[in-house]
Amino acid sequence: MEIQIINEQTLRSGRYFEAAVGKIAASVWVSSASDGLISVCCLNASHRAWGKLGRTFRTFDEAMAAYKSPQMKAIITAAKEA
Repeated sequence: MEIQIINEQTLRSGRYFEAAVGKIAASVWVSSASDGLISVCCLNASHRAWGKLGRTFRTFDEAMAAYKSPQMKAIITAAKEA
């Protein structure tokens, strides 16, 4: 499975990672605050209609468990390793 990294930034407030696997694209935000929350947003029609809401998790393991598709799991894993 080939992961195409679209955007990767490190800011004072956290890390932003955007990638695509095939037709699936997603963004992952990792907060550098003490809570270290992880926000994952699948960039699909729902995201475009509702304006980047996504889902927030406490750990990468919770984020991985929340998605069934191997593409989303690969993007989350790549963000964790970046």
